[in-house]
Amino acid sequence: MIFRNTIRLLLTNFSNVWKALLYYVVCIALTFGVCWVFASPIIEKLVEANVFKNLFDLLNSFFSGVEVQNAVNSLNDIINSAWQVLSTNIQFKFNYIFLIVWVLFVFPFTLDLAQLALGEVLYGYMTSQVKYSFTGRYIKNIGKSCVYALLRYFVLFIFNVGAFLLLVYTIQTVALGGLLNVFLGFVLICVLLCIEALKHSFFSCWMPAIAVLNSNPFSALKRNFKCVFKKFFSIFSNFLALIIIGIALNVMFCVFTLGVSLVFTLPLTAFVFVIFQMVSYFSSNGMRFYVYPDMFISPKRFEEQDKIKKLKYLV
Repeated sequence: MIFRNTIRLLLTNFSNVWKALLYYVVCIALTFGVCWVFASPIIEKLVEANVFKNLFDLLNSFFSGVEVQNAVNSLNDIINSAWQVLSTNIQFKFNYIFLIVWVLFVFPFTLDLAQLALGEVLYGYMTSQVKYSFTGRYIKNIGKSCVYALLRYFVLFIFNVGAFLLLVYTIQTVALGGLLNVFLGFVLICVLLCIEALKHSFFSCWMPAIAVLNSNPFSALKRNFKCVFKKFFSIFSNFLALIIIGIALNVMFCVFTLGVSLVFTLPLTAFVFVIFQMVSYFSSNGMRFYVYPDMFISPKRFEEQDKIKKLKYLV
């Protein structure tokens, strides 16, 4: 039900996708422009080492039906080649530090600033079909959004680092070759997907608690855990399915459009995750909400209460 209602709300609030798209495009353009200044000398070294050429050849090989083992080996070689270039050019030390800080902290921080505004826009529609302005809600909640985005970044930091290290280890394991290593790599990918689903599930009701209750991020974090564990397995299984489908669709469109589609599919995916959080919160707390203008989701206990009231009225 959570997954189905998320898709319903996406279709009825698709106009907000364009607002999210515009915001994320601005963030990406800002990041690209700032980082290009500091990355240019490093990119020149990577071009000289044929890193980008080999990566482009690897992408083209997908259309010729390359074996998974060979593709992973090629990717591992490209990563090693890029790392060798980066580690030997220590004269760009400041550039490395700036790029790491911006890409790993500033960029995701700016993306997360939009979550609370989108959550409040959805809250208005789900409760009374009121259409709030995304820009107005973004400006109104900028202070609270900064605290939430900063706190969220550090809370999820351990999960993200662990997932990254596991991904690197998986690539290295599969690159060793052999049926056992390939099978182990498949198992590690499944574990990685479960870790991502757990990360999103544990904190799925955090942002909605701020948007719905107008509470501060710290008290909302406490309410989040109480809410999540009411329907944890349902939220986890739906998040796992959402992550798998999201990755599959993004990769498929990325391959067939040479990455151009990511400008649209990534903001769409991010907005779907925001909707999913709101639906998880409403469902866990047994709250009524709209998914269509003429369709109102009501928990069974409310339906039973309504029937009793109708019977009393008839009597």
